[in-house]
Amino acid sequence: MAGKQQEEMDFGADTERMKKRTVEGGLLITFEGGEGVGKSTQSGRLFQKLQGFGIDTIHAQEPGSSDLGNNIRRWIKRSNSSSPLAETLLFEAARAQLMFETVRPALDRGKVVVLDRFTDSTLAYQGYARGGDLKTIKQLNDIATAGLVPHLTVLLDLDPKVSLARVSNEPDLFSTANVSGAIRVDDEGQRRFEQQPLKFHQNIRKGYLEMSKTDPRWCVIKADQAGHRIADAILKRVRRLLIERDVPETLFKS
Repeated sequence: MAGKQQEEMDFGADTERMKKRTVEGGLLITFEGGEGVGKSTQSGRLFQKLQGFGIDTIHAQEPGSSDLGNNIRRWIKRSNSSSPLAETLLFEAARAQLMFETVRPALDRGKVVVLDRFTDSTLAYQGYARGGDLKTIKQLNDIATAGLVPHLTVLLDLDPKVSLARVSNEPDLFSTANVSGAIRVDDEGQRRFEQQPLKFHQNIRKGYLEMSKTDPRWCVIKADQAGHRIADAILKRVRRLLIERDVPETLFKS
């Protein structure tokens, strides 16, 4: 009796929601974008929403969600000495571990994996912004993931001047007199990427937009909208993917 009561607490009494649903082959949904665009917030909202519908879902982030990934994340955030190639190799090591521990097993069990950053982040940051060789990064991405490509990539797009102001301690983040060389004002020791010049962040945005131009897996959403509107747009796209994979449409009706 206790188990049934717990199920009803989790998913409601509706029989459609009594058991967590899986998807044939699993579903990988990634969130991309520059600093301060709302990836963590929106990926978390999607995770909670899908869980509420009774869909078996996990939420993870890169680099992180493993001991190795968390250690690499801390080191990179504190270091200013690594080359673009060294950064790439560290991120790929964290990615390979996350794939082994979490992503692949979850997909094999038919779960939906919501991932805050994935391979496209390495192309945007270490490639387009840091000047690393894109061909090499793509090859390393393929090695770390065994060629896994997301079913859907949500790009939250926003002018870096606006997005970085969200995570800045100062409202006037960049000097208008010398935009390309201005450094953000921030005394936190672990905001390494946020502290890069504006041009760095503009190149990240440029890279993301270029990657999204010809690939239908991308869903580009303007991140200057109200949060609930962004969440609704994302859920609409994800719901369509799930229905295409035989998840009943009635599951999403309140």
